[in-house]
Amino acid sequence: MRTHLGLSLAATGLAVAAGLVNLSCSSIDCGPGTVEQDGTCRPADEATNDALCGGVGPFATVLGLDGKCEAEVPTVCDLNTTREEVDDQTGVTTCVGTAGGCMTEIQCSAPDAGKVTLCGRVWDSETDQPFAATVVGEPTMQCTTPTTEGPCSLRLRFFDALDFAMNPTGAVPIVPPDGVFQDGCNRYKGHNMTRPTFGFIGVAADDAAGAPARHKLTGVAASNAFATPGRGFRVYATRNTTDTMWSTTAGLAGQTFNERGVLAMVFRYNGVPRAGVQGRRNMNVVPADDYYFSDTGITRTTVAPAQDSTGANGTVLIINSPTPIAHDGAGAEPPGCRWPSNLSASIQGVTFMQLKDAETPGGAACP
Repeated sequence: MRTHLGLSLAATGLAVAAGLVNLSCSSIDCGPGTVEQDGTCRPADEATNDALCGGVGPFATVLGLDGKCEAEVPTVCDLNTTREEVDDQTGVTTCVGTAGGCMTEIQCSAPDAGKVTLCGRVWDSETDQPFAATVVGEPTMQCTTPTTEGPCSLRLRFFDALDFAMNPTGAVPIVPPDGVFQDGCNRYKGHNMTRPTFGFIGVAADDAAGAPARHKLTGVAASNAFATPGRGFRVYATRNTTDTMWSTTAGLAGQTFNERGVLAMVFRYNGVPRAGVQGRRNMNVVPADDYYFSDTGITRTTVAPAQDSTGANGTVLIINSPTPIAHDGAGAEPPGCRWPSNLSASIQGVTFMQLKDAETPGGAACP
């Protein structure tokens, strides 16, 4: 959340001084909230507020993190190799590569009013890396015929997240007007989709029709507010071998994690997994229903039944939450921040992945 600093008498004096500079014979026209020093516009020495920052052109200023006006550096994209994408929520401009190849992100335009759009890549639940392309040939081609391996062996579908949670095998998909885009680079897009009434859109990944049965049904969810558009959103795919490995190392008898239904929460700070977090359900730890990994890196391979908090991969597996209920975490929170609480469930026959990035008490990203 943006903090507005009070306007002090000293700051008022600086504003007057800046105005006098602008009336002098100096050839440097400094922006609001800055002063001319040795022929260069520099931030004012006193804290100010964003009402004193502004202007246009090369000397425009914005409010910096230290509460002072600083020079605004505009984003300029190379039109030959990139295109501009402006985030509708933050106003931040990002230069997205258009040179081709799997490193390039697909175009993700904002949806029409009342619609939602999600774009991103498919990630591997075990390796925590983009799902590997293994098809020989042109890797950037759109998936048309299912392959035996790789991203085009998967089927991605969109749902109202509540409908999916209540009936994952019978929920009616939300079909984008232009269909679901998938390609051999593990990229996907669902554009201009009907806005879910519950407020969250779910994405499910499993085996494509006609492809070998090598993956477990895996779900993720995003809020309607995020999906306007939601760029860079991770969808996860879980291999059968991954589910077997998790269940075997955990010592589960009978059903596997996926068969029982499992919620996998990944706690992160600035995109880095966080060790030392205990998963909670309805603000209570669940020692009989939580499982953690002993991996020393970001991969998720070995469940350690005796471990009672997240390891290096920041992940906890929780079972026996059959209906949506608040889940969060406790421990290893960055100073002044918390782990977000979200309605989640361990849905029978589904591996549900949920990234939990540390946030401030007001819900903003933890600095």
